[in-house]
Amino acid sequence: MAPRQHPDFSDQRPIHLTRRRSRLPGPSLPPPPALTDDLVADIFLRLPDPADLVRASAACVSYRRLVADRVFLRRFRALHPAPFLGFLDHNGFHPALPPHASAPAAHAVSLAADFSFSFIPSPGRWVVRDVRDGRVLLDRDPEDGGGGEPKVFTELAVCDPLHRRCVLLPPIPDDLAATVEHPVRVEVDRWGEPFLAPLGVDGANTAAGDETSFEVIWMAQCKTKQVAFAFSSSTGQWRTVASLAWSNLMNGSGVSRNPVFFGRQYARACFYWVMDLRDKLLVFDTLRMEFSIADLPTGCHRRRIAIVDAGGGRVGMFALRDHIADGAVSLHYSVRQQDNGDGSNQWRMEKIIPLDPVFRHYIRGATEKYLLLLRFPEHLSSSGVHVSSSPDVVDLECFSVDVKTLQFERVCGLKHHILRAHIYTNFPPSLSSQTI
Repeated sequence: MAPRQHPDFSDQRPIHLTRRRSRLPGPSLPPPPALTDDLVADIFLRLPDPADLVRASAACVSYRRLVADRVFLRRFRALHPAPFLGFLDHNGFHPALPPHASAPAAHAVSLAADFSFSFIPSPGRWVVRDVRDGRVLLDRDPEDGGGGEPKVFTELAVCDPLHRRCVLLPPIPDDLAATVEHPVRVEVDRWGEPFLAPLGVDGANTAAGDETSFEVIWMAQCKTKQVAFAFSSSTGQWRTVASLAWSNLMNGSGVSRNPVFFGRQYARACFYWVMDLRDKLLVFDTLRMEFSIADLPTGCHRRRIAIVDAGGGRVGMFALRDHIADGAVSLHYSVRQQDNGDGSNQWRMEKIIPLDPVFRHYIRGATEKYLLLLRFPEHLSSSGVHVSSSPDVVDLECFSVDVKTLQFERVCGLKHHILRAHIYTNFPPSLSSQTI
């Protein structure tokens, strides 16, 4: 008989017998808090991009109803700057195209809006003068008014192209108009400069969260003084907001002749103009409604600067600089320091951003948050050609620059040159409310 085989346990792990302990019931945990509409709203308010909010609203009916609420949208728009969607020039609206981050919203707005302004009830050729907070300020070309000589005061209209709404402004009253004596031509066919005031300048703009109130400022540079009027949509009337003689305004500035200012910029509740042939800025404070003079960094050309919001209550400036010695091109960023007590304002260089020297660059528009940069090949400029006549070649490229992140994004290509463009910022149609 064969010997009995015994199992081999040499490779087996030892078996430990344990006694199961009885688990006593512990204290019950409180249930998680209910996800109320208020909590969801707080979460949505923290979404970094309006596109994220649009996607969230498509998840369910309750989210869509919450996002569509006017109070919520007002809070969201107050916390987040409106994205760069494109710009307007004499050829109409140019939306941001892929791969720009705002391309989907820009496409939606371009389909929903009427940037030909065909909804304006009064016929005639209207010209874009300013763009701000989703509104567009236009005036009627003086040639449409009849007569050979252009008029000092033109018809004005404030439009919301996305919602196709318009307000025709009343003419400036005769008693105010009579104070405009010997105005200086500010453009080829204009003696006055109208522009939109930022939200909150007029107290009615912020009352009860009224987003449809607006204010328009009309300014004239006369031979002896600077004059400004303001129209409030809340009152429906014009009023004088500032008038100051050049002799008083330029006192102590070293300027002996009557100045001429160009290139309106805006930041931190103030408008700025560059004085021709001088390193000076004309400043119009919209809170105090008064004019003053400030210094400009030496060597800045009026068409090559952009004044922006530097954050922390400060004003920043971008300036294009060409270095003739080595052919380098750069974008200089400076921040304006606090007043030193003697009326001067010092600018401190913060950053120098090198640009591709193969291209010639121009600043063609600016808001507090964005720049519009135009570029085209340097060899075209050196040969005296600005735009190719070939329909298959795009010679001019437009880029947006985020002031905070300094991110450059290509907006579109152009077949025509532009001297100035108006940046259009707004929210996607589903997140936008009527502004008029």
